Amino acid sequence: MASQNNTGRQFSKLSAITIVATAAVSAARFAAYDGGHATSAGGVKDSQGITEHAADVGQAFSAITSYSGLIEANEAFAFGAYLKPAADGSGKAAVGTADDHCGRALGAAAAAGQFVECQVVKHQHPAA
Repeated sequence: MASQNNTGRQFSKLSAITIVATAAVSAARFAAYDGGHATSAGGVKDSQGITEHAADVGQAFSAITSYSGLIEANEAFAFGAYLKPAADGSGKAAVGTADDHCGRALGAAAAAGQFVECQVVKHQHPAA
């Protein structure tokens, strides 16, 4: 499904950073502070943004850090769903919760592998 009920794949990048890949990264994934895909582990594996392009180890890539970017779905989710990195380490978007997320879906994904606009938001993690 297209973003915000509009046709096509759209997003609104307001800012981005350059990261040097420490592992191969794919486009349209949550990027970690350590240069790989983000996971649910937190710390340096927290999401720093959404990758715009793929990169091999040692290559620079750009990650969107403000407003929105296209993200690949790891599972189906609804418009407005809280999103977090998938548990499998792929950096794809999985369903989060109000207290565990780093994005909001600005479109719906009917199945894994679909690309959806994701609003980048401040990390929320459960209290320890």
